[in-house]
Amino acid sequence: MQNNNQKISACLVVYNEEKIIRQCLDSIKDFVDEIILVHDGECADKTLEIAKEYTDKIFVRKHAGTAESHRAFALSQTAGDWILQIDGDEYLDVADHDRIREMVENCPAGIDGYIFKWEMWNGKHAVYFKGLQKMCFMRKDKFHYIDVPQAVGWVDGHVKQVDLFLHHRPKYDNIAWKSFWAKTNNLLPIHARYFFPSMVQYSCFNTEPSSWLAEVKKIKSNYFRAIVWYPLKNCLGQLKNGLWSNRFGINLALQQYVYYFLLYWRVWKLSKKS
Repeated sequence: MQNNNQKISACLVVYNEEKIIRQCLDSIKDFVDEIILVHDGECADKTLEIAKEYTDKIFVRKHAGTAESHRAFALSQTAGDWILQIDGDEYLDVADHDRIREMVENCPAGIDGYIFKWEMWNGKHAVYFKGLQKMCFMRKDKFHYIDVPQAVGWVDGHVKQVDLFLHHRPKYDNIAWKSFWAKTNNLLPIHARYFFPSMVQYSCFNTEPSSWLAEVKKIKSNYFRAIVWYPLKNCLGQLKNGLWSNRFGINLALQQYVYYFLLYWRVWKLSKKS
């Protein structure tokens, strides 16, 4: 069914990204109806100056150290029917603009979200393999989000995979173990706190924190299972979904195993102190 009145809101959470933000904004400005940009803390470069060329819906919030901490707020500021969730180091092909608009205007009933192909960057060229994907385009009224680190949110209805690329161009090799350890060391202490409701205040969009608290209860009910089995199960699941097909995918699956092993270990250690 065709609907030409559907509006698209783009949501970005950024942090000092003057070197890459223009490429992202240029890639979406001609087909979205509004751009909501949230900066994680005070800006130390020209990111906001550049952003003002594209939108006046700019918000600077208290520094949290994660994009997820601001996404529920960003989503709450949108006026569109569809949400494009995109990071400052990502961009879309201009040639795909008409197709994305068509996906909205002729969206079949029951389709509430789209999964795009995604890619990683090794510092020199893009790396893509089967299983590397990202849900980034969703109906606003069907999308639900809780601001837990690594959260992607979920939709009520069917999510369709499409042959479109969400390109990813960080200014570093985000496949290397050196980069993994740098990000992990920063994120783990923040992520672990979300397993203790007394330590954080959850922000949600179109939902309540109950589903996350149920996951917390499940993890805490058996720390041995959480530390030993859940990271391995996650790793094997990603390999099965396609990451096994090349060495970069295997590397990513192993990094996910290490991250969640260390996360649940840290949660267990914190629980002994609380």
